[in-house]
Amino acid sequence: MFIKNPEYFLAIVKERSISKAAERLYLSQPYLSQYLAKLEANLGVMLLDRSHTPLRLTPAGEVFHAYLERQNFLDQQLVSDLRDLKDKRRPVLHIGVSPWRGSTLLPDVLPEFTKHYPDVQVVLHEAPVPHLAQLAEDSVTDFCFMQIPDDLTALTYETLMRERIFLIGHRDHPLLQDLESTYDQPQPFPDLRALEYERLIMLPPDWRLSKLLHNTFSVHNLEPQNILITTNNTTAINLVAENMGFAFLQASGIARTPYLDRLRCFTIGDPPLTCPITVTYKKNGFLSPAARTFIDLTKERYSPFNYPL
Repeated sequence: MFIKNPEYFLAIVKERSISKAAERLYLSQPYLSQYLAKLEANLGVMLLDRSHTPLRLTPAGEVFHAYLERQNFLDQQLVSDLRDLKDKRRPVLHIGVSPWRGSTLLPDVLPEFTKHYPDVQVVLHEAPVPHLAQLAEDSVTDFCFMQIPDDLTALTYETLMRERIFLIGHRDHPLLQDLESTYDQPQPFPDLRALEYERLIMLPPDWRLSKLLHNTFSVHNLEPQNILITTNNTTAINLVAENMGFAFLQASGIARTPYLDRLRCFTIGDPPLTCPITVTYKKNGFLSPAARTFIDLTKERYSPFNYPL
């Protein structure tokens, strides 16, 4: 469907006022009001609820607005892709990922992806987990691998998997010497309260995984007395491998550690504690065939770690 001057309607929605939108567009208010009335007449629906100040989208208006935003993004993407072809530039795929997640995911997925798209240049945007959502929202990345964003106003996501959270400790630690629980056959940890005075190596408290764990501690009446904060899960694994404490890590990332033979791995609770990992991208955005292939290959690679609900 051809929509004349879609930027007019987008401006009205952004400003939530016809007069403010007219001022921004350097148009008269009567002209913009006539434009809106004609647009609604052509579509046969009311797009804005004028009984509210500021203006509010009707359900039909929300659908139409989403369509225009997506169409605008596609138009920009088309111009960019055609320019790249004209200038003989390699297509680029921008992926947002935490440094630790990148180190465990990319070595498995990137070689297979390159077989499908040898000419696509992959650019990694490595950032702490709390910053990844902003990269997606600002269209810096095509998509990000991350936990569910706190704010989904401008974002949408697909669940990649729900992976188990493992408690890991050194096999020679006094608490674990009589317990047999391996990465391949993990057993539930008997009593989290036994960890109250042990060193727990954890991510910052405002990160989603830490919030999930602190809630679990509360359920089990555990009040940790010795917490070491790190933003790097590799640091956590290395410290545990030196018998310097316990850590809580996602199952998919542990397999690549060279210290797996030193570790005992336990699930937490029954059913086991899990954490969702998503592919997050801009709402109404466009995923290129290369982006979709990368996502599908990652889902396939991670399928063994996906714990059923």
